[in-house]
Amino acid sequence: MDIMVVFQTMLKLFLLLVLGFVLFKCHIFDEYTNKKISALIVNVASPMLIISSIAGVEGNDKSIVFLMIGAGILMYIGFIILGKIINRIFPFPKKDWPVYECMVVFANTGFMGYPVLLDVFGQEAVFYASLIHMAFNFFVYTYAIMCLTKSDDSEFKLNFKQLLTPGIVLIFIGILIYLFDMQLPSVLMDTINSVGSLTAPLSMMMIGSSLAVYPIKDSFTDWRSYVFAFVRLIIVPFVTMIVCRLLHINPYYANITIITNAMPVGSMVLMLATQYNANVKIVTKNIVVSTLLSVITIPIVVATMLL
Repeated sequence: MDIMVVFQTMLKLFLLLVLGFVLFKCHIFDEYTNKKISALIVNVASPMLIISSIAGVEGNDKSIVFLMIGAGILMYIGFIILGKIINRIFPFPKKDWPVYECMVVFANTGFMGYPVLLDVFGQEAVFYASLIHMAFNFFVYTYAIMCLTKSDDSEFKLNFKQLLTPGIVLIFIGILIYLFDMQLPSVLMDTINSVGSLTAPLSMMMIGSSLAVYPIKDSFTDWRSYVFAFVRLIIVPFVTMIVCRLLHINPYYANITIITNAMPVGSMVLMLATQYNANVKIVTKNIVVSTLLSVITIPIVVATMLL
C-alpha cells in the first residue's frame, strides 16, 4: 500500500476537521447543530454508505456475513478483557477504571473509521467493517452503561429500545439486500449513494466542531491523556494485529479490523458518560488528545502493522 495515499487521506480528513472547528468558532455550527448532524450521520448517512457499499462486494459465499458478525462479538469481548488488563498495567486512577475500560473498548469507528476505510480500501471495506463492528451497538448499550453506572454508583437498567436504532434497522436491511442479491432501482441506488457520500465530510466536520466545545488547552496538559492515547491508538491495533496473525485471518479482513481498531476514543462514550454522571472531564480530555494524535498515528499503523 502506498503510504502517501494514507497521508493524503488523513490530511484531507484533518482539513475537514479544522473546517468544522472554524465553523463552530464562527457560530455557523453550535452544540445543537452538532447533535443533529451526529444523529443524521448515525441514523441515515452512515447506514446509507453501508448499503451503497454492498454494490461493490464480490463473492458468492454469503456465510461470511455471519462469520464476521460472530468474530466481531468475540473481538469486543476480547476488548473488555484487554481494558481490564490495561487498567492494571497503566497508572490510571482506580475510581475511574470503568471509564477507561469503556474508552479502550469503544473507538470512533463510525465517524472516523468508515471515512478512512472508504479512501484507503474503497466502499467494499465499509460493508465488511460494519459487520465486524455490529457488536458495538449491543455492547455500548449494555456493557458501557454498566461500567458508567458503576462509576456513579447508579443502578443499571437495560433498555432494549436503545438497541434498535434506525441505523441498525438500515444496516440489517443492507445485509438482507446482500444475502438475497436484491437489485434496487437505479434511481434509488443513486439517491442512497448520494446520501452515503455525505458520511465522510459531515463526520469530520462534526468532530472538529465538537472539539471546539472542549477545553483543548486543559486536555493537552494532562500527561495521562498521552499515556491513554498510546494505549488506544497503538496498543489496541497492535494487539489486533497479533491476534489476526495467530489466527491466520485473511489479510484483507485483518487489515480492515486493524485500521478500524486504531481509531480514537468514541464520542458515544462521552454521550453516555454525560447521561450517567460519570467522569465527563476525563472522557473529554482523552477524546481531544486521541482524536488529534490519530492524524499522525493512523498512517503509522498502516505503514507498520497491516498484514
